[in-house]
Amino acid sequence: MKKGLLLLVSIVAAALLISGCAAKEEKAAHEDVKGHKITIATGDFFEACDTWTPGDKVSFNFTSSKPVMFNVHYHSKTSKIYPIKDVLVDEFAGSFVVQTEDIHCCMWKNDNPDFITLNYDMSIEKQ
Repeated sequence: MKKGLLLLVSIVAAALLISGCAAKEEKAAHEDVKGHKITIATGDFFEACDTWTPGDKVSFNFTSSKPVMFNVHYHSKTSKIYPIKDVLVDEFAGSFVVQTEDIHCCMWKNDNPDFITLNYDMSIEKQ
C-alpha cells in the first residue's frame, strides 16, 4: 500500500513539475525570441499567443520546411479578427500593431502529408 501511494505521489509531483516547466517555456516563446524551432505534425497547428498592450508592435519572421497556412488573429467578444489573414507560405516576415487587450495569436497550420520544421523569431516593441 505504501509503495502504491509513494508511486502515485511521485507521478503527481513529476506531472506538476513538467507542466510548470512547459508553461514557463511557452510564455518565453511569446516574448522576444530568436531562433525558436518546433516541429508540427500533419494536420496539426502551433500558436504563439499572448496579451500585449495596445500600441505595442509585434514583429516576426519565420521559415518552414514546407508551406504552412499562417495567420495572426484575436478573439473579440463577438468575432475573430485577423490583423494578418491566412497566407500559404514557407517564409514570411511582418508585423502588426496591437489594437486591443485581447489575446493575440500567431498561428501556423501544417496541411502537408509530412511533419514540418518551423523556425521563427519574434520581438515586441513596447509602446
